[in-house]
Amino acid sequence: MEKGSTQFIEDNCSLEIKLTTYEGSQARHSVKSTLAEASGDQTLALQDSLWNIRYTCLRTANNENAVDCEVTFKVAKGSVTQANVSVSMVLDDWSKMNYVLMPAAAYDGNRFKVSDQVYPPMLTRDDEIGPHIPTTITDVPRLNREEGLSMMELRTGDLATPAVGCFKREQKKGFFMLTHQGTSLGDSGITLEENELRTQAVITLSAPAVRRYTYSMCNSKESSDDYGIDFHENDEVTLKFRLYFFDCNDIPELFDYFAKIRKDLTGQAQLRHEIPFSASWDILEEKYNRDNWQQEEDFYRSSTSTHEVFGEWQTGWVGGAINTYPMFAIGNELSKERSFKTLDFFFSKVQAPSGFFYGIHCKGKLYGDNFRDQDDISCVLVRKNADAIYFIAKQFMLLEQLKVNIPPLWREGLKKACDAFIRLWKNNGQFGQFIDVHQEEIIVGGSASAGIAPAGLALAGKYFNESIYVEVASQLAERFYDEFVGKGVTTGGPGEICQCPDSESAFALLESYVVLYEETGVKKWLLMAEDTAKLSATWCVSYNFEYPITSEFNKLDLRSIGSVWASVQNKHAAPGICTLSGLSLLKLYRATSNEFYLELLREIAHNIPQYMSREDRPLRISWDSEPSDTYSPPGWMGERVNTSDWEGKANVGGVLGGSCWCEVTNMLTYFEVPGLYIQKNKGTVCAIDHIDAEIVVDNAVQLTVRLSNTTKFTAKVKVLVENDEESLQILHANSMLDYQTIILEPNSTYTMNLIK
Repeated sequence: MEKGSTQFIEDNCSLEIKLTTYEGSQARHSVKSTLAEASGDQTLALQDSLWNIRYTCLRTANNENAVDCEVTFKVAKGSVTQANVSVSMVLDDWSKMNYVLMPAAAYDGNRFKVSDQVYPPMLTRDDEIGPHIPTTITDVPRLNREEGLSMMELRTGDLATPAVGCFKREQKKGFFMLTHQGTSLGDSGITLEENELRTQAVITLSAPAVRRYTYSMCNSKESSDDYGIDFHENDEVTLKFRLYFFDCNDIPELFDYFAKIRKDLTGQAQLRHEIPFSASWDILEEKYNRDNWQQEEDFYRSSTSTHEVFGEWQTGWVGGAINTYPMFAIGNELSKERSFKTLDFFFSKVQAPSGFFYGIHCKGKLYGDNFRDQDDISCVLVRKNADAIYFIAKQFMLLEQLKVNIPPLWREGLKKACDAFIRLWKNNGQFGQFIDVHQEEIIVGGSASAGIAPAGLALAGKYFNESIYVEVASQLAERFYDEFVGKGVTTGGPGEICQCPDSESAFALLESYVVLYEETGVKKWLLMAEDTAKLSATWCVSYNFEYPITSEFNKLDLRSIGSVWASVQNKHAAPGICTLSGLSLLKLYRATSNEFYLELLREIAHNIPQYMSREDRPLRISWDSEPSDTYSPPGWMGERVNTSDWEGKANVGGVLGGSCWCEVTNMLTYFEVPGLYIQKNKGTVCAIDHIDAEIVVDNAVQLTVRLSNTTKFTAKVKVLVENDEESLQILHANSMLDYQTIILEPNSTYTMNLIK
């Protein structure tokens, strides 16, 4: 045992072990002890039981800043009922100014102003609205910004990666604790608690997880149904974790470090081929024309719900005016015709006189985005308009490339929308979160809700040759970086979470920085894109969660790696990014050669199609009860990838059903993301689609790659092959039309011979 690891632990924290008994979820008795050495044995007695605890802390071989810790608790004599075991990392020299990260669960410790509301929440009180409000969240697990108890009690399934990190601002130091999903006793618990003076923080890893309170929608004080287990003589359980202590100058450096270590304990997770992107597209296109066409007013619905407000159209966000983009590009004639009619509907029925677009249209009537007064059509989530100008600009460029005439109403409509954004910026210096589209005023300010607006304005500036659009896009993007990315928190993407940290605004900002880099060539946008991509990655599940054995997800062998968490309020992962393909990650890889981005894209994109219901493998609805006799129709995709028990333990790995934005993300992925990416000079081969790609020959003159389709579907694989010089060229909007397509029949192979 090297002495260095003892000193290493002592320099950074102390370790404590504890045994606790419970009555229900409430602690009753406990004993604890400090681990004074880096390895050894201790004995603890709890009621009628005697325990031997064996522990080791060893320097990690390939990282001098890390220590691997393993603590085994064994009952040597007697027994104890309703108990758990735990190890705590005690961090002294603490401050509430420290930045705390718990991937997908807490950003800056969620230490923000709180508005107690029922779902769906909306800021409406006079003291909660206005252009310059502080970040305001709902009642989610968080550290306390005021006096009093400051604690977050979670299960490992509440996080995209089971980890806790912090940036100590004054000391310029970073810390991470990384662990596994669980032990033989099930999912482990992860608790972070500060003392009353906020001078000490304690991170506790426990088995099994027993929380005093659990979380349900907008309620962090739900009665807990956790409980301890009965331990008997010779029973044992081992907790394993890795601690990292490192120099860290700022928050982006903390995210950069996490990007490098997030899989240290789990390694590269295995992806399982289910259905190729092309076969998934075929099912979805048929479904959209079967279930999403609104015959009376001629448009593609963004929802198949029967809801009287949300059942037909929402601009941007969940698909409105986005779903037409892949249809125009690769859809059949019916899909193209209907997409044309959809945009006709959009510009004639959904655009306000100001140029902004309304948020909701259903059964011939407009609605607003204020959940407390949806008849007020003037209140709109600004993200919806930002999505609209971005995807409409891309579609105009696509249609011109396809030599399709664009109606003057559409051109004028996009120009009016962009001009409205410019006026909003000039009058406010921000875009806010909710705006009045009639008065052109900010109702609820702050947030990165319009995170994709710089991308939209930059493309529109190019399309209309309007330099002011690009100027405002650049100013806005700078502000977003300084106020959000640089501070490690992005907010405002979804419309029903107030300003809780979320993944959607992060990925929207990533899109903007990549587009600005492409359109301007200015290096700073690339650097900002890298920082944003690493923040975004914390929302992506980094391993394959072990679902309960009776759950539908376990029965179907659905894999969680690459699913993307929604927000700290809506505590579920989902199939893909809402609502983007992730192409920005490929562009980032090509610009930097950092394989992290390519790997992340592969995991996100590959993950999506498995959650689609199909005739040959329908998804059985299993929610709040035993599996039902009801199945989702072919092509329907729900957004729930539940590893958290926020909707009840019975719904971890359950199928809620429904049809939503994930379908649009799935379609965007097939159109925009190559199923196979090759840089032949470097010998880089990445199969993103549901195929295998094996390098057979790689020498100075030739690269030979064998492709295999092990699924029962024909795979029409889009392929991007380039050399070093070509990879440095910008992939501008709609470059994907030039992708090569290779057809692989079911259970077949194909060999590619490429000259370097």
